[in-house]
Amino acid sequence: MQDGVAKQLSQVYDNCAKCDEKGYHVGVQGKTMQDYLRFTLLKFYVYLSSSNGNISMAEIAYLNDALGYSMSADQIDRFNVSSKITKYSLKDSMITMMMPFLKMDLETSPFGPMSLTFIEFINQAGLDFMTVDTGRTDPFIMRDLGALVLALRNFRMEYITNWENMIREQKRREEMAKRPPYVQGSGNSPWGAPQVPPTNLTPIGSNYPNGTNPNAPQNNGAPINPFQQQNQQQNQQPAKDEKPLTLEEQLAKLEELTGLQAVKQDLNSLINLIRVRKMREDRGMPQSAMSLHMAFLGNPGTGKTTVARILAGIYQSLGVLSKGQLVEVDRSGLVSGYVGQTAIKTKEVIDSAMGGVLFIDEAYALTANTGKGDFGQEAVNTLLKAMEDNRDDLIVIVAGYSDLMMEFLDSNPGLRSRFNKIITFEDYMPDELLDIFKSICTKSGMQITKEAEDAVLQFFIERCGLNLKTFANARDIRNYYERAITNQANRLAAIESPTNGQLTTLTIDDVTGIELN
Repeated sequence: MQDGVAKQLSQVYDNCAKCDEKGYHVGVQGKTMQDYLRFTLLKFYVYLSSSNGNISMAEIAYLNDALGYSMSADQIDRFNVSSKITKYSLKDSMITMMMPFLKMDLETSPFGPMSLTFIEFINQAGLDFMTVDTGRTDPFIMRDLGALVLALRNFRMEYITNWENMIREQKRREEMAKRPPYVQGSGNSPWGAPQVPPTNLTPIGSNYPNGTNPNAPQNNGAPINPFQQQNQQQNQQPAKDEKPLTLEEQLAKLEELTGLQAVKQDLNSLINLIRVRKMREDRGMPQSAMSLHMAFLGNPGTGKTTVARILAGIYQSLGVLSKGQLVEVDRSGLVSGYVGQTAIKTKEVIDSAMGGVLFIDEAYALTANTGKGDFGQEAVNTLLKAMEDNRDDLIVIVAGYSDLMMEFLDSNPGLRSRFNKIITFEDYMPDELLDIFKSICTKSGMQITKEAEDAVLQFFIERCGLNLKTFANARDIRNYYERAITNQANRLAAIESPTNGQLTTLTIDDVTGIELN
């Protein structure tokens, strides 16, 4: 690595430490910004090298020296296969990495340089890496590197522009709030009563992190940084008997989920669209009808049900749904074995979901059997009618494997037209699975040694690379954790009086030799 690029990396590392000090974390709490940066750069370098064949020995030496790793060619090859890195997933990872730098930049005026430093480093690091093996330089990867840097710059500019618009909107509201109330016929306003936007307005555009609220409490007349406010809110655990979560709290729950960056962006865009429509509706502006029914496509354990539950709460907070409950059901909960009973059974489920979200898992099973004596189509017909009749207070989400769900949607023209919003849930990457595992440990009062952590990551790197049909993502993590806890219990049984530290620590022995079906 050239000295200039090495100095830039050192500066970015320093900025990572500053973000950690402020609590602007990436991913799961407990993982430092520098850790995430090194892993993101690993994906970056592997993507650049794999574009023109297998990674060369010179590139391996460069990568290990730059990032402090000691990976072999075989390990890097397995990582490449398991991670399935594309230019789109790499862009998402880079944007996620840049977000804390942007948050820090917003705290200074004029805006700070951290995000610009990061973007410039990525550009120079990519160019420097491609000079390691000059005989393998690919013009297409040069194009992809340029597109990545341009995307980061555009993201930053849009982010800052929208932030400035938020501040201006906040000041406008404050000025309008100071005006005397309008009285009909008083003549104190030639334009009629002042139109004050809803106080829960947040920035439009999926590029905004959740929890940004320009209406935060004021500090000596200056707006409090909403990201700081978000961090404070995340440390507060509401009691069971407290009021429902606010919209900002629901959005924060969505953002806290591990991975799912593309899903979050899609949903944030949809949520912002709903908010703007709500503003138009409140002001009496005409607008066309909009369907909010959705299809969630993806493998088991990718967070579809969890996201649906959070989305139900968000829609309730936005006033789209009156209750916001989630009713989860599959084919067995809708279809009966007797003539005329399926429609009744399906209607009862729909009635229970009114005011909330009806989540139908493995929905393709409703149309999988079209022979005589199968009443799945009757359930579909009943469902389609209810979706049309109750579109103002019922949202239906169908979910299942991607290919089978596409067949399901194509089985009936009414399905395709009503479920016109399709969101794909990608499998988790090995580092994301490790984050989920560590999160489960934390919630259970457990900790894991560094040696054991490395073993867990290696296990899921290899498991992802196998592309098993039985692989169930986060569900496999829970099963793996349960087996690790069992191994720990067997190990501690031989100790007469284990210490508190031993009772709450998973070691390499506890996570080694675990097999999942």
